Amino acid sequence: MKALTQTIDNVNGKVGVPILMYFLGVPGIVCVLAWAFFFRGS
Repeated sequence: MKALTQTIDNVNGKVGVPILMYFLGVPGIVCVLAWAFFFRGS
């Protein structure tokens, strides 16, 4: 169960930054590209 919680926290961290960028006024396509290149992980 701990591994599942850790995975969920990891996903939230990787998705949270682009969502924050979007709410700060960055265009959506830029947020998607940033997520795809930097925050998606391996």
